[in-house]
Amino acid sequence: MVLHLTRQGSTLRLRRGRLVLEEEGERVMDFPARKVRQVAVWGNVRLSTPALVFLLRQGVPVFFFSLEGFLHGVAGAFSEMNPEHLWAQFAASPLPLARAFVLGKLRSALAVLERHSLPEAKQVAEALELAERAGTLEVLRGAEGQGSRAYFAGLERLLGPYGLRGRTRRPPQDPVNAALSYGYAVLLGRVQVALRLAGLHPEVGYLHAEGRRNPALALDLMEEFRVPVVDQVVLSGFRRGKLTPSHGEVRDGGVYLNEEGRRVLITLLEERFSEMAAHPLGFRKPYDELIELQAHRLKAAILGREPYTPYYLKRR
Repeated sequence: MVLHLTRQGSTLRLRRGRLVLEEEGERVMDFPARKVRQVAVWGNVRLSTPALVFLLRQGVPVFFFSLEGFLHGVAGAFSEMNPEHLWAQFAASPLPLARAFVLGKLRSALAVLERHSLPEAKQVAEALELAERAGTLEVLRGAEGQGSRAYFAGLERLLGPYGLRGRTRRPPQDPVNAALSYGYAVLLGRVQVALRLAGLHPEVGYLHAEGRRNPALALDLMEEFRVPVVDQVVLSGFRRGKLTPSHGEVRDGGVYLNEEGRRVLITLLEERFSEMAAHPLGFRKPYDELIELQAHRLKAAILGREPYTPYYLKRR
C-alpha cells in the first residue's frame, strides 16, 4: 500500500498498530501500519515522531512534496553504500549508459506517436537514429532535445483541446503541463528510492548534469518511464474525462493542479504503477517492480557484470 497524505493541516499518528490520520483532533481515516510500503506527504501534513520512527524502522520510505509537486526529499533507513559501487559509478563511461536512457525514452515516444498516426513520428525517428550513432554526449543530448520537441508537438495535437501548448514547467502554464509536472515528481521519488535500494547514489549520473542536491542518476533512469507511466496516464486521463481543465488553478504565475486534480492523478498513477508491463528482454512485471529491477540491472552494468537494456514501449 502506498499512502498519499494530502489533507492540509492533518497529522499522521501511530496508535495500536495502525497509522491514524487526524484533523483537529478527529480521526479522518486509519490504515494497518504494517501494510504500508511507501508514504507520500503533500504540503502541510505532519507526522508524529512515533509514526515516523515506526516507518523508518520498517524500511518504509517517506517522500516530502510541495503541493505543486516539487520533491523536497526522501526519508528512509537505507543501508550504507558499498564504496565499490560508488567508485564504479564515478569510473563508468557515461556515453553508453546515457545513450541507453535516451534510446529508451525516444523509442517509447515514437511508439506513442505511431499508435496515433501522428506526422511528428518521422522527426522522432530521425532523432532516434541520430542518438544511436552519436559519438559524444553533446550530440546525444541534442538528439534527445530534438526528439522531445517533436514528441510534444505531437502530443499537442492530442491534448491541445485540453490546454496543452508545448511543454512548459517551472511554472507550468496549462492544466496538462501541471499534471505532467506533478506526475514526474511522483515518478522521480519512486526512482530515487529504487536506486537507493539497489545501492547506487542518485546524484552520480551520466546524461543529466551533476550538481548539489541534483539527483542526476534518478533523472537519467526516470527518462525510460516518463512516457510509459506519466505521459500515458495524463493522455488517457484527459481524453477519457477523468482529468479536465477545471482541475487546474492559476496561482503564483503558473497553473497547478487543485486538490481534486491531485487526488485524481495520484489514483491514476498508482493504478498505472500496478499494471503489468512487457520488458524488451521478454519478461513481464508491474511498473513499480520494473523500476526497481531496472535500478538493479543498472548497477550490474556499472559494475561490468552485464550490458544494460533500457525499458521502452514496443512499436506496433
